[in-house]
Amino acid sequence: MTVMTKIPLELYMWWEDLGKSGQDRVNLYLGGLTGLLKIRPRGDIIKALVTFWDPAHNVFHFSDFELTPTLEEIAGYIGSTEAPLRHKYLIAPRVVAAHKFLDLLKISRGVQYPDLAAGFSSPQFIYQRYGHIGGFNNPESKICSKGNRIKWEEHRCFAFMVVFLGILVFPRKDGNIDIRIDGVVSTLLTQAKSTLAPMIMSEIFQALTACKAGGDFFEGCNLLLQMWMIEHLCHRPQYMNYGSTGKSCIGEFYTRVDGFSMPERVTEWISRLRSVTANQIEWTFGWLPVDEIIYMLATGPHFLLMGHRSIQPYAPYRVLRQLGRCQIVPKDEDLSLHVVEIRSDGQFHEKVVRQIWSECQYLTANTRVRDLSRGEASLGYLAWYKREVEFGRPAKRPRLQEFVEASQEHWEWLAKENKYRATISSLERQIKDLKFASDVQAAADEGEKKKLAQENEALKAQIQKMRIAARNPERSRVDDRLISGLRKKVLECQDDLEKSEASLARV
Repeated sequence: MTVMTKIPLELYMWWEDLGKSGQDRVNLYLGGLTGLLKIRPRGDIIKALVTFWDPAHNVFHFSDFELTPTLEEIAGYIGSTEAPLRHKYLIAPRVVAAHKFLDLLKISRGVQYPDLAAGFSSPQFIYQRYGHIGGFNNPESKICSKGNRIKWEEHRCFAFMVVFLGILVFPRKDGNIDIRIDGVVSTLLTQAKSTLAPMIMSEIFQALTACKAGGDFFEGCNLLLQMWMIEHLCHRPQYMNYGSTGKSCIGEFYTRVDGFSMPERVTEWISRLRSVTANQIEWTFGWLPVDEIIYMLATGPHFLLMGHRSIQPYAPYRVLRQLGRCQIVPKDEDLSLHVVEIRSDGQFHEKVVRQIWSECQYLTANTRVRDLSRGEASLGYLAWYKREVEFGRPAKRPRLQEFVEASQEHWEWLAKENKYRATISSLERQIKDLKFASDVQAAADEGEKKKLAQENEALKAQIQKMRIAARNPERSRVDDRLISGLRKKVLECQDDLEKSEASLARV
């Protein structure tokens, strides 16, 4: 398997020759993708990644976790995060006839170029007309600028975008450019809310699956894929919030991964990827806004992404950890059954794909986990994944709505947490007040007990004294009367004692 390993020098020179005004115009439509000119292709990591690709689920399958490029991540690299992704217009592949290709590039139809009929163009064919200043003054170019330099500069920017996307983002094995990219650039210019992210992802998925099956060339954007993987492997001990990088995200890539030690050969990359575990992954990029993420459909769990070569299924519910959400057991389905190869005539059910996109459900900021760096997963998911690895067969899955329901319960609790804390604080104060009152009552009861005990002791002493006196044989009449009185008094004291003991028992 081979990949695009070298960015043509002519493309660098063309970019520099556009000047600031031309570069700003290109960046207006391509966003941060032009930063790919600064990225060194690493074919070794792409070849290693293919061995871990699971075409049945469109994910990379590692020791104890799964990863896959997400729409939010790819859109973040492009720099198109200023508006919710679900409101974006999906760019679709269009059949572009040879004459339409020339019309869009403002090249005379009189140009004889046989390969256009076959659906591709040599980059040199475009470069000799727009790649350098000589193209404007060369009558053989047959450009339709009519001597207007300003118009030529505009057409030149359009042509640059076609060549750039055809070489770096949607490459062909033969090095030529698919003329349908003409239509892609035209849509970018005419649809203000369009996005390339789904098309880029579809082509990456297609290329990975094709190479996994033995394909000999990676026809996806290997530059974005290698950046994406390296950045997930560049684990930081603490969550790094770089803030929104906008359209400079790709340009700042090497700054973000500074200090990361990269293997140099395919075998070393495979060894690294086999040993990496979930706690060594940078789960959510520090620069990626994940307040709102696309989750699933009202009618089914997966989306369909339109690429040049195929329509690929995309299941974000398998990698919610990458988007700052708790990962639950995913629905297990063979997504390869939903791949649609686009015929050479370009006919496919675009309306169906757009209808699916319009029904997307999304998760808002209140579903985010507290610690975005941890990559939280439910215990059920961890047990499920372990069984998947050990036995290679699917476990029983819960309904997909489990995540939404569990998440809603969790975040409704967090939303009410302050109220609950106030209630708990109030209850704690009441408990303290009751405890104080109880202590006071206990002290009072203890004092009452001591008083009754003292009175009882006094009565007992008096009774004992009178009993002794009553047993004295030497007594007079006065003594007899006294004794009689004392006996009566003893009986009264005994009654009082019994009442006192009963009262003490009640206390």
